[in-house]
Formats: sequence, C-alpha cells, structure tokens
Amino acid sequence: MNIEKYSDRVKGFIQSAQTKALGDGHQQFTAEHLLKVLLDDPEGLASSLMQKAGGRPKDALMAVELAIEKMPKVEGGNGQLYLAQSLAKVLATAEKAAEKAGDTFVTAERLLLAMCIEKSSPTSDILSKAGLTANGLNAAINEVRQGRTADSANAEAGYDALKKYASDLTEAARAGKI
Repeated sequence: MNIEKYSDRVKGFIQSAQTKALGDGHQQFTAEHLLKVLLDDPEGLASSLMQKAGGRPKDALMAVELAIEKMPKVEGGNGQLYLAQSLAKVLATAEKAAEKAGDTFVTAERLLLAMCIEKSSPTSDILSKAGLTANGLNAAINEVRQGRTADSANAEAGYDALKKYASDLTEAARAGKI
C-alpha cells in the first residue's frame, strides 16, 4: 500500500478508522472500521452513492456496527494495531480499480467499490445484503463523476458541488417544504 496514492479525504478516513479501532479496544484494523467511517461521513458521499446505486445505507450501517461490536476487545497492552489481511486486500483492490478507471489517486468511491468487490472482506457481504452491487455502484460513480478522473489529492471536493452548496427548490416543492 502506497499512502501517497490516496486522496486527502481517504487518508482522513483511514486515520479516523484507525482511531476508532484503537478506541474500541480492537487489535486489528479492519475493512469494517473503514466502512463505518465512510458511512458516518457528514458529507455523505458513500451513503448518497449507495442510494443512487439502489442500496440501503442505513441497513449497511446497522450491519457494520453489529460486526464491529462482535469483534474481540483487548485491554491493556501497548495499543499496537495490526492491519487485517482482508483490509489489505480491499486497499489493493481499490488501487487497481482507481488505476483501471484512469485515476491518479484512490478516492472514497473507489474504496467503497473495492469493499463491494473484494469477496474475502466481510464488507462485501454487508454491502451485498444492503442491496449494493458492484455494477450499480460503478454506474452511480460514473454519474457523479461525469467523466472526470481523480488527478489531484482533493479530487472529491468537486463532486456534487451543486448538491453541497445549493438548494434544489424543485425537490423542496415536491416534498411540500415550500
């Protein structure tokens, strides 16, 4: 794993997931920790991608929280954290997916795609049961990206800019809010 190939946002997710694993008293840093952080993201990129792809983010979040809760905890010790083999495979798959898509950096959506694709990771089963498929997710990623590639470390900042910084008045009217 070459951390320099990851976008700034993904580096932040990885750091938050490591902190979560340590805080929960886990010895292994797993893909489940990373999925939990992606789904908890206040900007909601992973959740919105899942919804666009026909998945149910709330079901995935509940399942990943349950999986994390079941992990063995360690008390005391020196706070040593080990990278789970399934997470190493997810990261390698994310790097391959980014390269195949022409991206210079691994972004959050490629990480989510890798969690869906990599069958050796429990996240694949969690996402599948939540209605997410790799093909559906890939289509949603292409829709959000609109042909752009991740050629900078902050590439995710440009996705869904209108949704982030503007209000959809038509949608608000349909929902009876105005």
